[in-house]
Amino acid sequence: MIFDTIENLAEYTALNPKIDNGLKKFNEAEIDYNKRFDFDGGYLFFQEGTTTYIDEGTFEAHKKYIDIQIVLDGSEYVAWAPIDQLAVDVTYNAEKDVVRLNGNPKTTMQISKGMAYICLPHDGHKALKHIDRATIYKKAVIKIEI
Repeated sequence: MIFDTIENLAEYTALNPKIDNGLKKFNEAEIDYNKRFDFDGGYLFFQEGTTTYIDEGTFEAHKKYIDIQIVLDGSEYVAWAPIDQLAVDVTYNAEKDVVRLNGNPKTTMQISKGMAYICLPHDGHKALKHIDRATIYKKAVIKIEI
């Protein structure tokens, strides 16, 4: 998993050249929480809501897409662990491109406004969480085809 600021995301196009298309779409899209924005090599959507407690829910991982998650307002915690150190809870769903996993995080990090993180296929991640008290968040999620 990669943690950085929004301003540095273009530095990661070497991971996958389609990241550039996703960042262009992100920069030109009007925020709409009910719409999916397609681009060559993936899609973008926006989320808003309230975080849930860090121990609730499962980790997830993806095979077809790299996640770029950008916090636009508020904050969240994200827990991370390598998928080979987690146990499958719900087997991989190819249509939704997600496997659900259980286990203990190797690290947990607070992501605040202006920060972003990139989840690769080997990254088990549990997003939209809090430790002490719930927070409100607004974010963008860019899905990049692998």
